[in-house]
Formats: sequence, C-alpha cells, structure tokens
Amino acid sequence: MRTTSTENRSSLEFVPCPLCDHVGAFLSLRITSKDLHIQKYGALYAGNALSRWAACSRCGFVHQNPRPSLTSLAHFYTSGQYHPPELPSDFKKYVRFANWYYSEKVEYAIAHSGKPVGSVLEIGAGLGGALLLFSERNWEVFGMEPDERQAQFASRALGVPNVRNGMVDDRFMLKNKVDLVFSNHAFEHFADLDAVMRAIARVLKPGGRIFTTVPTYLDNRSTVSKQWMNSAHYSLFTDRSLNQLFSRYGFKEISHTYRGWSKEIDDLWHVAEFRAEPADPTQYYEDAIAVQRYVNIYNPIRSVFYAPLFAGYSKRVALLTGMVRAWGLFRQAPITFLMNLPGHLRRWWAR
Repeated sequence: MRTTSTENRSSLEFVPCPLCDHVGAFLSLRITSKDLHIQKYGALYAGNALSRWAACSRCGFVHQNPRPSLTSLAHFYTSGQYHPPELPSDFKKYVRFANWYYSEKVEYAIAHSGKPVGSVLEIGAGLGGALLLFSERNWEVFGMEPDERQAQFASRALGVPNVRNGMVDDRFMLKNKVDLVFSNHAFEHFADLDAVMRAIARVLKPGGRIFTTVPTYLDNRSTVSKQWMNSAHYSLFTDRSLNQLFSRYGFKEISHTYRGWSKEIDDLWHVAEFRAEPADPTQYYEDAIAVQRYVNIYNPIRSVFYAPLFAGYSKRVALLTGMVRAWGLFRQAPITFLMNLPGHLRRWWAR
C-alpha cells in the first residue's frame, strides 16, 4: 500500500503517482464540468465543488490528486454509499437492460478470451447483469461486489451463483483459478491499484485474459470525456497507462479499441493476457506535457468539433433503442400497442 503525505481540512490526501510512485511535481489539469457525484461523499470533499486532477510529470498518468484516503474510500464503498439505495423492482426490465448494456462487452470479452467457454470473475459485479449473460453462455461465473445490497440482488433476484460481498484486495482469494477476469468501469474507482493487480494475478490462470473497460479522456468525441474527471473516479486510463500498470504484473496486451461500443462514447476496451513475466513499465510512459496539452486544449476542441454528431449521444441511443423496441411491439400486437401508446409517451416524456 502506498504512503501518503499532506492532508487538508476536507480529509483529502496528496498521494504519489498511483502508477509509478513519483512524488515530484504534477501538472494540473483544468476541470470545468459540474461534478454530479461530489455531494454524496459528504465530509470527504467538504468545502470542495470539484475534485482536482493532475498528470504525473514522470509517466503522464492522469489521476485525482489530492483524494480521500484508502481507508475512507473502502468504508464508503462497502457501506453502500456509492450506489443509490433503490434496487430494481421490475426484474424483467432489468434483464432487458442488462442484455442491452452488457451483451456487446461480454461477446467481445469471450471472443478475445481464447476460449468459447470457461470460468470468469467479474470485479465490481454490481447487480449481476454481466455475469447473468456469461452464465447464459455456459460460463462458470464468480463475482465480487463491495455493495452488499447489490451483491444480494445478483444472488437472490437474478440467481447468479458465486457472487460475494467485499473488496478485491490482498485478502481476496478463489478456490480455483479462472480463465477470464471481466471488469466494466471499475478500475477508475480503485484507489489501491496494486492490491487489485496482486489479487488478479493470484486468481487468473497462466495464459488467462483480463477484459477491462474504462472511461477515458483520449481520442474523445464529446464533453463526456472531461466529465469522467469527477470525485467518483480516481484515475483515467489510456491504453498506454493500462499497459504500464499491467506490464508490472506480467500482463501483455492482446487488443484495445476506443470505438468498442455503439451505446456510449469516450471509453476504452482493453484485453491483456497473463504471462506471469513482468516487463519494463517505462516503455509505456507518456509525455506529461503532451498529456496536459491534450486534456486542457485538444480535448475541448475535439468535443466542439464532434458536437454535431455526438452531443447528447446517450439520449439519442436510448431514443433509437426505444423506437426499435416499439416497432417490434407494434408488429406483434398493433392494436394493443396503439391503446398503450399514450402511457408509453407519458413515461418517455417524464424522463
């Protein structure tokens, strides 16, 4: 576990670079988007309207600095404060959402796993949607979720086996090693990246793969990329910074893409193979000045350039998905669909 230094009145700590341990200068990054998460952290960010972000001057890694302590963050997640207290009340609706949200990622992970079937561990399993899809594809599934309520929903409501409540840290073990580790928008939440990587190396078979999706600022097409820099995230990765982290623990990249998903933009998909032979992480260092210039200058310019195509992208995707589903319902039962149409429109408008 890494040491920390100066602490301020809102319990934020200045930390060494989470990747290379550099304790020297950091380059500041401009954050202008409203932080929609910071209020729920309460005293952890007292007196702050925005989190502060920096690029490591040695390796260029973009991370939140200062940030809450490892102990306070672990308590925040395991006490169920991150997710809203409400759980899905409509089981079938959640299953439809899980298929919509996870199917492409699950298929990509399986296609690049080297195995048509096998065993998979999801880190940050949430409500269990991704594991449900793996299970339907005859994979043996395991999950770890820090929020007890979400872990129970996955086990009891979805019937997903082997979902445990807790953190993936130096105490985490599995009885048998797995073929694949699946991680969807989780690495940006890990404050202790080294503990997570040690755990993954313990439970993944030699030659096994890890599939990771993370939000990113690089190769952006919208302002969402800068909105990812908020109090709920502690790191923003690129393919190079993921490779810097993974190489130290014996992983080698198989593939990556910044255009993996049709439903969300400004995220990175990455697959790496566990070879148990650490490599030199410095080969993946990024130029800190170039990173700062990209985040502060080029990123906003790209957002404006792509705005005609990608502004409000998630809403457009939701609308298109709804239209496709509506057409399917109309074809099945046109009279029933037309009778229920006013109610559907009212619910859509209420969103």
